[in-house]
Amino acid sequence: MSIKRYSPLFPLFIFLAMVIMAVMAMLSFSAHITPQKCEESGTPVLYIDTEGGKKIKTKEKYVKATYSINYGGKNLSGSCKIRGRGNTTWKTRELYKKPYLLKLDKAASLLGLPEAEKWILMANTADKTSLRNAYAYYLAKNVWKSGLWTPDAKFLSLFVNGRYEGLYALTEKIEIRQNRLPLNTKEGSFLFEVRSQKNKAWNFKSKQDVAFSIRQPENSSKEKFENQQNFIQQAEDAIFSENFTDKENGWQKYLDLQSFADWYLINEFTKNHDARFQASCYLYYDSDTKKIYMGPIWDFDISCGNINYDGCENPEGFWVKEESQWFKRLFEDPYFADFVKERWNSKKELIKKSPEWIHSAAEEIEGPIMINDQLWKNIGHRQWPHAPGWKKRKTFAAEVNYFSDWVEKRFEWMDKAINTSGVQK
Repeated sequence: MSIKRYSPLFPLFIFLAMVIMAVMAMLSFSAHITPQKCEESGTPVLYIDTEGGKKIKTKEKYVKATYSINYGGKNLSGSCKIRGRGNTTWKTRELYKKPYLLKLDKAASLLGLPEAEKWILMANTADKTSLRNAYAYYLAKNVWKSGLWTPDAKFLSLFVNGRYEGLYALTEKIEIRQNRLPLNTKEGSFLFEVRSQKNKAWNFKSKQDVAFSIRQPENSSKEKFENQQNFIQQAEDAIFSENFTDKENGWQKYLDLQSFADWYLINEFTKNHDARFQASCYLYYDSDTKKIYMGPIWDFDISCGNINYDGCENPEGFWVKEESQWFKRLFEDPYFADFVKERWNSKKELIKKSPEWIHSAAEEIEGPIMINDQLWKNIGHRQWPHAPGWKKRKTFAAEVNYFSDWVEKRFEWMDKAINTSGVQK
């Protein structure tokens, strides 16, 4: 079959040819990257072999598989299932490397992390340093040191059906279970999320137009869902009531002060785009205290200047306080604003030193990052979310320096803004 140059099909033919060539090129690079090379770079290797060599194509259907990983001189293996996961990272055209949800048939401790069945294989595709999520976990665990639980992550090299897939972060999934969020669902505790994409079983929009999804327990009844929805709405009504500053009947009756303050500070400091109550904002209700808590923190790949829209690339200016309905209202209460200021000042010396962690972590993963870039070629190339100046940053070190410099500038602005004019309007 021949296609003439001026045929309407000619551009489509050229496009398909380019796609095929790009895929073949990636497969060629992948074939030359061996597990031994990855181990020598400093990462453990996770092997996933799907049943019949099936490809992982969707987020909806699991593919049966087996897994194997060497860590600490021991080999761990077993049966599992794997599927795609994520929203923007799964469907955005420029993000070819995809994240996965791994479900083991039997709970296991992977890379020294507490045992569980479900694990996230975070691709960190949108972040050319692959460090922004880990940096947020570092801040939560080592600076603020609060909250019931914060996810942890370990870097590894992933091979699927014998082919190198890249550098991934094996990440603990946010879920209610003893080794993660140890909440008592039998007594009414539940996990929920601000989620603009309402594709879960139990969803609703509040009076302030915030989209919520009840995440766990998953096997809830309609009656329980309605009770959960009613409690969340009661909390929101208290936040926006005329006497919302009243300690007994206002927002403090429903919300945990410290978790809301700390979640705010981590997300405001990193200027995390999703934290405007758009997506990936987790909360939970604890039946023991009968209050709502913010957290655990999640999804920081488009934070710390790694974005080119809505002003989030600028290290100056408030974001969460101005864009999130709930937090905007909370800051109208001097009690909340003063507590946030106090928490910032109690932690600011550690925050100021945190860029040291960025550079230290970057040194540890530079080798694996360069191997990953042999396959995916994202450093120095166009890639969503197109952080300012990406064309000039041709090396991993340049990306790390951009990240670190942005954090330093953000600290200077935040410290002055909080302590000079305060966090109130």
